[in-house]
Amino acid sequence: MQTIASVSFLNAKPLVDGLEDEPGLTLLSNVPARLLDTLVGRAAQVALCPVIDFQLAPCELAIVPAGCIGSDGATLTVRVFSHSPLEDLCRVHVDGDSHTSVALLQVVFAERYGRRLELSTLRLRGVTGRDEPHDALLLIGDKVVRDEPDPILYPFQLDLGEAWKELTGLPFVFATWMARAEAELGDLPALLLRRRQANSRRIPEIVAAHARSLGWPDDLATRYLEENLRFELGPRELESIQLFWSKCHALGLIEKLRPMRLYRSSQF
Repeated sequence: MQTIASVSFLNAKPLVDGLEDEPGLTLLSNVPARLLDTLVGRAAQVALCPVIDFQLAPCELAIVPAGCIGSDGATLTVRVFSHSPLEDLCRVHVDGDSHTSVALLQVVFAERYGRRLELSTLRLRGVTGRDEPHDALLLIGDKVVRDEPDPILYPFQLDLGEAWKELTGLPFVFATWMARAEAELGDLPALLLRRRQANSRRIPEIVAAHARSLGWPDDLATRYLEENLRFELGPRELESIQLFWSKCHALGLIEKLRPMRLYRSSQF
């Protein structure tokens, strides 16, 4: 029995939908920030980890280049919401579900505004209500659509995928398949690749099966999966990951850079 760990957000469905029906395969779900633990604790052979976790993990990992969650511009679901102009921000309450998005926030503000932000952990229950507004929020995932902050309270917004594209000209990769460096995965990487390729032709079916239960209107979910997101991990995406790591290292967010390691096998 092999185990794969992924997020339960809509953005992962083009990578994982249908895997639950594969014989001998178990699919675990958690928020992005918890997926590294499944590799460290050997609860999963492959996990859809935030890309910064490759550098922060207590063990050596390998990227399995069978797919990713990325964008080549605006993401729609990784956004800063603020009361005041972005150039005036000093503090942001961050959604801790994604390590990569929090690091990207710091990179973008350091390069765009020359500013190091003070970060506070966001308490998600009721944060977008009028009764307890925060100065600025970083939100990720389905909750951005399901419970989008009131634009009257938060008139200033920034999509971090779009900001990265403007800074670098490159797409951004938020998460990709990873495994422990010493793992022998057999035909699992090839299976993940085939599933992504098959699902790229099934977006309307995936939307019909999952969008409404996750709080998405069907038309918006379709545009999101077809236009906002990218799922193939190609040369430009790998270049972007390397650049992101180097910028995080320059800010002290990564202590020592590990060289990129891609999983290779005779089956993949």
